[in-house]
Amino acid sequence: MLAVMEKASLERHYSSKHAKLSELGGQMRLDKINALQRSLELQQAAFTKPRCDRDNVIQTSYVVSELIAKKLRPHVEGEFVKECMVAAAELLAPDKVKLFQSVSLSRRTVSDRITDLAQDIETTLKNSAGDFQFFSLACDETTDITNTAQLAIFVRGITAEFDTREELLSLEAMRGTTRGEDLFERLVLSMKKFELTFEKLSGLITDGAPAMVDSQKGLISLVKKELNRLSLDPSNLIICHCIIHQESLCAQSLRLNSVMSTVVSCINFVKSRGFNSCQFKELLNDLHSEYGDLVYNCEVRWLSHRNMLMRFYELRDEVRQFMEMKGKPVRELIDSKWLCDLAFMVDITNYLSELNVKLQGPNQLLSTLLSKVISFEAKLRLWKVQLESNNTMHFPTLEGQKPSTTLEYASECAKLIEAFNERFKDVKSKQMELNIFATPFNVEPADVPDNLQHEIIQLQSNDGLRARYNNVPLLEFYKRYISNNEFPTLRRHALKYASVFGTTYCCEQFFSKLTITKSRLRSRLIYTNLEKQLRVATSSVPANITRLTQEKQFQPSH
Repeated sequence: MLAVMEKASLERHYSSKHAKLSELGGQMRLDKINALQRSLELQQAAFTKPRCDRDNVIQTSYVVSELIAKKLRPHVEGEFVKECMVAAAELLAPDKVKLFQSVSLSRRTVSDRITDLAQDIETTLKNSAGDFQFFSLACDETTDITNTAQLAIFVRGITAEFDTREELLSLEAMRGTTRGEDLFERLVLSMKKFELTFEKLSGLITDGAPAMVDSQKGLISLVKKELNRLSLDPSNLIICHCIIHQESLCAQSLRLNSVMSTVVSCINFVKSRGFNSCQFKELLNDLHSEYGDLVYNCEVRWLSHRNMLMRFYELRDEVRQFMEMKGKPVRELIDSKWLCDLAFMVDITNYLSELNVKLQGPNQLLSTLLSKVISFEAKLRLWKVQLESNNTMHFPTLEGQKPSTTLEYASECAKLIEAFNERFKDVKSKQMELNIFATPFNVEPADVPDNLQHEIIQLQSNDGLRARYNNVPLLEFYKRYISNNEFPTLRRHALKYASVFGTTYCCEQFFSKLTITKSRLRSRLIYTNLEKQLRVATSSVPANITRLTQEKQFQPSH
C-alpha cells in the first residue's frame, strides 16, 4: 500500500513489484493495460451490479403493477404475467432467467404496489392543488354491482400560468343514505384531504339529481349556505347541469312516439327470439343486404337511437318481408306518412347525436361547449323556417320520401328550440362573462362589468394583441400575452372561467371503468382497493416509480 502518491514512490513500487511488465512493449503492452482495466472493473462490478439488479427487479414489479391497474385487470393476473416473462426469458435470455424469477408479482404484492402508486399520485395532486388559483368540482353518482351508491368527485384546477388539470378527487362509497347532507359531508371531507378551500371554488357541476339540486337540502344549496357562512358571495359560484345530459333530455322532447314504439316492437320480435334472429340473418344473406342484422335500442344511451333508427330504415323492406313471412304484418311499413315520420326521426336523431359527440371529451372549456349548443339552436331555427315552406334540403332521408307537407316536422323543431331555451338558461345566464373570456375583442365595453371596462378598451385598442389572439389557442393567449401587470382583472376573470367544468364527461368515463373493475367476478373488491386502482387507471399524473423503488426493500420472489 502506498502512503503517498508521489512519482518516486510509484516508480519504486513498479520496479520492485511489476518488473516483468517493463519487458512488454508496443501492442502487447496496450493489451496488458486493457486486460488489467477490465479486471479492475469486474472487481468493482461485483459490488455495484447486485444493487442495480435489485433496483431493476423492484422497478419491474412497479411497472407491471401499474399496467395491470391501467388495464383494469385483476391483481391475481400478476402471477400469469410473471409466467409469461419467465417463459420468454428462457428462450431469449437464458442467463437472465433467475433475474426474472426473482420479480415479485403475487396478488398481495401487486395490490401493495398499486397502493404505493395511488398514494404517490395523491401526494403529487395535493402538492399541485396548492398552486391552483381556482378550481371547480364535478359530482356524479352511480350504483355498482353490489347496489352500493358510489359518489365520484372530480376536480378541475388551474394555475397562475393557465396550466389546467382534471383529476379524480375522491370516490366515496355511500353505504347509508344519499341525501344532500350526506353528499355535502363527503364533498367537504374530500376538499380538506387535498387542502382545497371554498375561497377558490369557482364552479360546481352535477348530474341534476334531486339530491344534488334540491332548493333546500340539495348539495348545491348546502354549498351556497357554506359560502354565506364564510362571508363569500354565492352568486359568484358558477352552477351548471351537465350539458351533455341536458342535450339528451332536450332530444326526448320529440313527440313522434308512434315511430319509436313500432320500430322497437319490430326489433324486439326479431332479436329477442334466437330462432327469429337466425332466420332474419339468413334472409338478409339471401337478399345480399348491405347489413347483417338490426341494432338493439337502449333508452339509457341516446346515441344508440341514431344507429338503431338508421339501420331499421335501411332494412325496412327486409323487415316488412320477414314480418309478413311470420304472419305478423306491420301496416306502418307500407304507410307513406309513417315512413316520412321515420325518415325525419333518422335525420334529426343523426344531428342530435353529432352534437352529443361534439360535447364529449376531456378538458373542454365551458365557453366552447356553449358555443356549440348555440350553433345548433341557430340550425334548428333555420330548419324550422325551411320546413314551414316544405324545404327539406337539410333532411336527405326525409327528402327521399317526398312528403306532401312538412309543417308537422317544423313544429317538432319548434319543440326542440323551446326545450333548448329552457334547459340551457342557467348556462346562458353567464353568457356575457363567457364572451368576455372567450371573445374579448368582440364584446362592447359598455356592456361588461365596470371593473373590466378599462382593461377591455385597452385590450381592444392593441392591434398586436388582436393579431396574436387569432393565431394561438385561447389559454395560450392569456398565458403569454395577458400579463398580470397590465390586465390583472381580466387575467383573473379568465382564470376563473377556464377552471369551470362544462360536463360530467370525466365522471361518466370513470363509471365505465368502475363497472369493468368491480364486475360480477370481482364484486368483493373492497372500497379502498377499488379507489386506488381506479386512481392509477384514470390519473394523468405519473407516479414517481424511481423514488418508490429506492424506498422499497428488496425481497426476492421464491
